[in-house]
Amino acid sequence: MGYILATAGSAIGLGAIWKFPYMTGQNGGMAFVFVFTLAFLLFGISVFIVEIFFGRASRQNAISTFASLAPKNMGFLKFGGWMIFSGVLIFSFYVVVLGWLLHYLFLVIAGGLPKSLEAAEVLWVEFIGGEIPYQLLWHFVIVALCAYILSKGVKKGIERLNFILMPLLLLIFIGLLGYSMFQDSFKQSFEFLFTPDFSKLNAKVIVEAIGQAFFSLSLGVGVILTYSNSIPKEGNFIRYTIIIALLNFIFCLIAGLVVFTFIFGYGAEPSSGPGLVFISLPLIFANMGVSGDIIAFLFFVALIFAGITSAVSMLEPFNAYLMEAFHWSRKKTNFFSIGISYVLGVFALFSNTALMSEALSFFDKNLFGWFDYITSSFMLPLAGVFMCIYMGWILKKDKVYAMSGGYLKGIYFQSWYFTIRFIAPIGIIVAMINLI
Repeated sequence: MGYILATAGSAIGLGAIWKFPYMTGQNGGMAFVFVFTLAFLLFGISVFIVEIFFGRASRQNAISTFASLAPKNMGFLKFGGWMIFSGVLIFSFYVVVLGWLLHYLFLVIAGGLPKSLEAAEVLWVEFIGGEIPYQLLWHFVIVALCAYILSKGVKKGIERLNFILMPLLLLIFIGLLGYSMFQDSFKQSFEFLFTPDFSKLNAKVIVEAIGQAFFSLSLGVGVILTYSNSIPKEGNFIRYTIIIALLNFIFCLIAGLVVFTFIFGYGAEPSSGPGLVFISLPLIFANMGVSGDIIAFLFFVALIFAGITSAVSMLEPFNAYLMEAFHWSRKKTNFFSIGISYVLGVFALFSNTALMSEALSFFDKNLFGWFDYITSSFMLPLAGVFMCIYMGWILKKDKVYAMSGGYLKGIYFQSWYFTIRFIAPIGIIVAMINLI
C-alpha cells in the first residue's frame, strides 16, 4: 500500500489537476483527450511496466541500473540513467507553481479573490510579473517543506505523506465532482471532453498528448524505477501498475470535468492556458458566494497536496543516485539537490517577471516555459524510447520474461513486448519528428 500510494502520489499531481485541464482546453477538448487516452494505454502503461521491470531487477538507482544490466560491450548504455536530471528540472518549475497556489490559497482565506474578469487578469499579471518578494517567499516555503519531507526518506517521509494526503485528495475531488454534477454546465463540460472533433488533431496535439501521458505518470524521470526497488519480489506488480494508472487516468478526467463545469458555467474561456487555474477559476469561485469560498479552499488545498506529493518524488531518483554512488548522507544529498533545484527555480520564477523576462527568454519562450516544454515534450518521451529500445532490443527476451516474475505471461506478455519494441518507440519518435 505504501508503494501504491507513493507512486500514485508521484503520478497524480499538478500534471493531472493543473496541466491536463489547460492542455485539453488549448488543444480542442476531445481531440486531445482521445490522443491522450491512446498514448496513456499504448505508451504510458507499457513504459510504466518497463520502469518497474528495471527497478525490481536491479534494486539500484537509475544510473547503476542501466550500467549493471548492459552487455559488457555496451557500457555506454549506463548514460540512459541520466534521465534523473529531468526530475531536477521539473522540480525547479513545479515548486514555482506550488508557490503560486499557496499565494492564492491565502487570498481565499483572506477573502481577496477578484470578482471581475478584468480584476482577475490584473491580479494574475501583476502577481507573476511584479510581486517578486511574495513569489520568493512562497517559493522558499514550498522548497523548505519539500526538503523536510525528503530528509525523512522514502518510508518515513514520502510514504507517510502519501498515506495522509492521497485519501484526503481523493475525498476532496469526489466532493467537487459531486457538486459539479448538479450544475447545469456539467453536460457542456462532459460534451467538451468526450464529443469527438478530429479536425483539431495535428502533430502538436499528438506530441503534447504523449508528453502529457508521460508527465501524468511520472515516466522517464526514474521515479517509478526508484520506487520499484522496494516492491517485494513476490508482489503482483502488474496489479499495482493497473491500480496506479487507473487512479491517475480517473483523476485527470475528474479534474477536467470539475474545472470545465466551472469554466462553462460562468462563460469563461477554456483555452486560457496555464493561467486557467489562476484567472478563470478564482473569478468563478469569488462570484459563488460562501459556497465558492469553501470550494475554492478545498480546490487549492487539493492542488497543493497533489503538487507536493509529486514534487518530492521528482528529486528522489537524483538523491538515490548521489547516496549510492558517493555514499553521501541523506542530509548532504538533500542540501545539494535542493540547492540546485532552488536556484534553477528562482531563475524560472524571475523569467516570468517584467524585470527579468526579456533577459531570461530565448526564441519564443521564457526559461519557465522552456523547462516545461523540454521536459514534457522531449526529455520524458525520449527516456521512454530509450528504455523501450534497451529492454526490447538490447536485453534478451528470456531475461526480460524472467524480470516479469511470471506476473506477465502468454498473450499479455507478447502484446506488451511487441508494443515496447515497435509501437511505443516508433510512435513517439514519429510524433516528435512531426513536431520539430
